[in-house]
Amino acid sequence: MSKRNIFSYCWIGTVLAVCSGCFRVGDAASRSTERPTVTFSGESRFDTRYVRPFGANAPWNKPVAGLPRHPQSSTLATRLWTYGTNRPGNFNLSFTDYTYPVYLASNAQGTYPVQGPSGKLNGTKIPWNPNWQAATGTDGQVIVLDPKSGREWDLWQVSFNGSSIRVSNGNLVPGSYLTKEDGFKPSRGCGIPYLAMLVRPEEIAQGKIEHALSMPSRNTAKAFVAPATKSDGRETANGMPMGTRFALNITDAEIDAWVKSLPSQLSGQTRRAARIIAVALRDYGWFITDTSGGAHLQFEDNATAKAKWVALGLGSQSVNWKSYPADLLDGLITKNRIYAIAPSNEH
Repeated sequence: MSKRNIFSYCWIGTVLAVCSGCFRVGDAASRSTERPTVTFSGESRFDTRYVRPFGANAPWNKPVAGLPRHPQSSTLATRLWTYGTNRPGNFNLSFTDYTYPVYLASNAQGTYPVQGPSGKLNGTKIPWNPNWQAATGTDGQVIVLDPKSGREWDLWQVSFNGSSIRVSNGNLVPGSYLTKEDGFKPSRGCGIPYLAMLVRPEEIAQGKIEHALSMPSRNTAKAFVAPATKSDGRETANGMPMGTRFALNITDAEIDAWVKSLPSQLSGQTRRAARIIAVALRDYGWFITDTSGGAHLQFEDNATAKAKWVALGLGSQSVNWKSYPADLLDGLITKNRIYAIAPSNEH
């Protein structure tokens, strides 16, 4: 991916320009309700009017307002807080390693054969660019999208040898990712396509995330609940069923107080992004989607979105012994604010 991308974001009340690796930010006193105009050039050219993927009735695309609480909400919240993280209450944002880079078929340089131990993709050809890189980490994942057809390819442990794409697992998700509203068992641990619930830069740029977020966690159970279609978990004691949905019980005033409490070294753009994420965790919540060494929420991987995240205030920085944006949620997700929602294929 080229590092010479030029991005410009313009919207009423906020002007942000990024050029040749530098950016400047000017914040007006009021916020605009209009969507920003977002222009990308280089490897990834996204529609300037980003459209939320998957259908309106996909469970993860439905807000939590009015949904029934899980009868074991308190127990599940305690399990997540105590056993789902690498240390109690540590919830991170993930932009590298165990998340997903997203590539567009229109940027491929041709079609290349897939080689793997098994699967329907083995021996078939898919769009690919030799310059594309998988996520770092042992999972080495990749999403390839074709917006014209709605096709989504989910690839795991990917490498390219110059003539073929080698994967440990790979699938073409049936249907269109623009309208699909259910899971797909061959996909990740919960059996829901990779793209579902992934936060992408355009959502932060437009000022809202209109879906639940994806959270891999520790201590996942062998059992699963709807809308998950399977589980790769192994735990039986205090295990978290794959597909469990959580949300935050928090007010606008409490969100504003949390944003105000963030370190002064964080920019206005970072604070703006923090508030957008907090509102989504309240209004849409998150699902347990995979097994991981710690609890983290998945954002598009830096392999395809680093410059965009930097432009939006979500580039890597160290402040007071904490690493941002990984530690951005500290103080927001507290044990008494977490609640679980009753499982359903409808929500």
